[in-house]
Amino acid sequence: MFKYKIHQVDGLYFELIETPKKRDYKIQILDGENLLYETTLSANMWAKYDRKYLCDFWVKIYDGDILVYDISFLKELKNKRVFISYESSSLGDGLAWIPYCQEFKKKYGCEVVVSTFHNFMYEKTYPELKFVPRGARVDNLVAMYTLGWFYDKKKEPLHPATIPLQKSASNILNLEFSEIKPDVVFTPDERPLPYKYVTISTRSTAQCKHWYYWQELVDMLRDAGYYVVELSKEYDKLEGVIYPAEKDLDSVMNYLHHSEFYIGLSSGISWLSWAIGKKVYMISNFTESDHEFQSNCVRINNTKVCNSCWNNPLFKFNKGDWWWCPEHEDTERHFECHKSISAGDVFSHLFPSQS
Repeated sequence: MFKYKIHQVDGLYFELIETPKKRDYKIQILDGENLLYETTLSANMWAKYDRKYLCDFWVKIYDGDILVYDISFLKELKNKRVFISYESSSLGDGLAWIPYCQEFKKKYGCEVVVSTFHNFMYEKTYPELKFVPRGARVDNLVAMYTLGWFYDKKKEPLHPATIPLQKSASNILNLEFSEIKPDVVFTPDERPLPYKYVTISTRSTAQCKHWYYWQELVDMLRDAGYYVVELSKEYDKLEGVIYPAEKDLDSVMNYLHHSEFYIGLSSGISWLSWAIGKKVYMISNFTESDHEFQSNCVRINNTKVCNSCWNNPLFKFNKGDWWWCPEHEDTERHFECHKSISAGDVFSHLFPSQS
């Protein structure tokens, strides 16, 4: 009989521990029917294939040309322990990916241990998952997967810029992709303001995500009878805007919940608003319309000018360059994607009957 050890921690590892004959056996590692790697092993020898995302792995053992044993790694996951760790600390990334950790458990029937940067948001809403803090040691694993934004074919099968953000998780975890709204810990509190208001968030993690006409939009909203609450951590010096004293996530969610709607960018608070069921008006012309969530969201863009550089595989975002604009930096067209969207354009999406 064959005894073996198999796991996918930092690549697919296969070790022959015991064989029915003292001889070499041909070993093939496949993705479905596609041969990835071939070698020969005898007892107490091992092989490793460096793919770090899950696929339809098979290990086939041949005695000469005769297939004598085959192993489905997907079946090996059942009732075993799998560790899923986040590479990104971004609020939006974390919200986008957490539903797929649950889907992974459902599909493969394994014990799933998860480490995010915001465990407290998910521990009660995903009780079937076990959450551990960053840096925690997790033993007895059959697999470990890291969720992130990777330009590495060993970690992600497709170029991350060419797919929706949520699909990067489903790809790495070998799941069918469909949009899934995350479930977060949130219990509405008392209404924070007695009057009708909308929420906005003007900041994000790169200048290419920012929009330029917030003051004009605030003035238009005030004229239409709405107060405006700014939820970004940073103080933006907008006139006629309410800046809450408390901006912890519970307070932010409560302001979002009681607002008429939310207007934001491709940012974490937009994902948070979507997660708690508040309608999102998203100003984003630097990403394709399917990069973020589609449901309960009105997309505000302008495809007649340069747009969607974020999802162009020819460009790679430079975190060290705040003014990153891969086609028009230091020209008159610098950031034209968002400069071309006026406050009137946004207002017409908010109130089409008044346009």
